[in-house]
Amino acid sequence: MTVALGIDVGGTKIAAGVVDADTGTLHERRLLPTRPERGGKAVLDDCAGLAAELGGGTLPVGIGLCELVDLAGRPTSADTVDWRGLDLPAAIAAPRVVVESDLRAAALAEARFGEGVGISPFLFVVVGSGASACLVLGGSPYAGAHGEAITLGAPPVEAVASGPALARAAGLGRAEDVLADPAHAPLVDTAAEALGGVLAVLANALDPHVIVLGGGLGAEPAFQVRVERACRARLAYPRTPPLPVVPSRLGSEGGVVGAALVALAGRG
Repeated sequence: MTVALGIDVGGTKIAAGVVDADTGTLHERRLLPTRPERGGKAVLDDCAGLAAELGGGTLPVGIGLCELVDLAGRPTSADTVDWRGLDLPAAIAAPRVVVESDLRAAALAEARFGEGVGISPFLFVVVGSGASACLVLGGSPYAGAHGEAITLGAPPVEAVASGPALARAAGLGRAEDVLADPAHAPLVDTAAEALGGVLAVLANALDPHVIVLGGGLGAEPAFQVRVERACRARLAYPRTPPLPVVPSRLGSEGGVVGAALVALAGRG
């Protein structure tokens, strides 16, 4: 059994676990609130603590970060967690520490163990605290020239179609509460239309076999159905059967599993 430690650093939570890279099985799991307002160093310290607790300094560590990460594994944005300029490998006791975009880490896991097994290309989309997507070719997430091939739209569609954006628009605490209240159906429709429109543009340009939708909001069936309908309505060349828009098979575990896979693959 080949094992590694995966840490998924999102906008609201940090998830960590020991992963069997041969099967994708998650043997242990820990969750902490991210609380990014504390600053990047505090979030990194939490990751170091999780690595020590679960890996004991002997397992390679992969970190999926909710920021732009360049091809050398350096965080280059600070929208939520600012790790720019921090010495990440030095902060974590491990034989290897590799940092990757959380989106690409989760997409890698989906390609290896989820809905993307044996499928190329497919489009992997996460809608949660933010909204982002990447193309997966031959089992490998496409990073672009600078590691920035993950954004959706200009301005970013996540300003409308993300969990926090939907909750703010409705004046509620959680996107799930918005979806559960029929009175807010127009807001949900607007968010789904925005996301579906951008995904249609990508599908028209990239011709994927399938779109895999994950993340907290993306995993909600009521939202997924709306996104699928909006996307298909805008396809330039509709297919028979129609382009599938399916939920991630790995769900919330995908980020941790993918981060562990990144740790074992290394970089460079």
